Amino acid sequence: FLAGVAFAGVELRQSKGVHEGAEYFQIVFASIFFVSLGILADVRALTSDMVLFLLALTLVAIVTKVLGCALPARAMGMCREDSLIIGFGMAPRGEVAMIVALIGLESGLIGQSIFVVIVLMSLLTTLITPIVYRNWFFKGAYCAVD
Repeated sequence: FLAGVAFAGVELRQSKGVHEGAEYFQIVFASIFFVSLGILADVRALTSDMVLFLLALTLVAIVTKVLGCALPARAMGMCREDSLIIGFGMAPRGEVAMIVALIGLESGLIGQSIFVVIVLMSLLTTLITPIVYRNWFFKGAYCAVD
C-alpha cells in the first residue's frame, strides 16, 4: 500500500504496464482476502436470535447509508430518484466492515457469531444493491429535474 501511494504521483515510463500489473495483484490478493474471511466465518455460530440480528443490522445498514447519502444529494438539487440512486449505490458495506470485524475477532472484542453476522451483512448489502437498481430504478426512464 505504501509503495503504491509513493508511486501514485510519479510519472513512470512503463505506467500502462505498472497499472495492468497492479490490477492483476488486486484480483489475486482480493480473492485471497475474501477466501480467508470465508474460512474464518463459522456459519454454525448463527442462532435464530443472531439471524434476527443479521436482518435488523442489514436493514439499519441500508437505511442509514441511503438516508446519509440521498438526503445530501437531494439538498444539492438532485431529483428524488437520482438522490435515491446515489443513496442505494453507497449502501454496500464491503471490505472495510469485514476488516474491522476481523480485527475485532482476532483481538477478542467480538465473538464468532457477531463476526459471521457482520460478514453476512456486508455480503447482503452488496447483493441487494444491484437487485434494487434493476427492479426499481432502471426499469424506465429516470427524472432530470423534479
